[in-house]
Amino acid sequence: MQTRITTLLATLLLAAAAVPAVAGADFISVTPTGKLAASHAVRPILPTDDVVFENNSATLIDSAQTQVARVAYWAKMNPGMIVLEGHSDSVGGTTYNEALSLRRAEAVREALLQRGLPSKRILIVVFGETSAQAIPNPIDRRVVIYASTEPAERILRAAVARQGHPVEVVATR
Repeated sequence: MQTRITTLLATLLLAAAAVPAVAGADFISVTPTGKLAASHAVRPILPTDDVVFENNSATLIDSAQTQVARVAYWAKMNPGMIVLEGHSDSVGGTTYNEALSLRRAEAVREALLQRGLPSKRILIVVFGETSAQAIPNPIDRRVVIYASTEPAERILRAAVARQGHPVEVVATR
């Protein structure tokens, strides 16, 4: 009975991790303006989403392809940067997890490029396992995607304040 409950719980956790993040605005609306706004409707809330990955993988799953397509569509109609934050869980060595996080972010970047988003609008920030939970959690295996109209330097300062120092930053022109 205990094994069945553990298996069911693990299945539910994986299913929950495969669902895009619901907090904040998403990349479905065409414009960042509208009803969602921060600071008394002075500044729009820009969209964010989590693309999750299978264990030890940098391959986009089917739902991730849909998420990336929505991001590319949204980005074509809105200015600013698309930021990709690469993360991993705590399984494996630190160096390996940093490289895996970079490969995950690069997989999302490639999918965005294939959908016509210019590389100069994509910023990759790799955190590896720095924000991973001590007990491995599927949601730690992700690339956080968000839009920003701030300059790259300000985006990086905010990311450092929120997550700690990244292990790698990739900006292309």
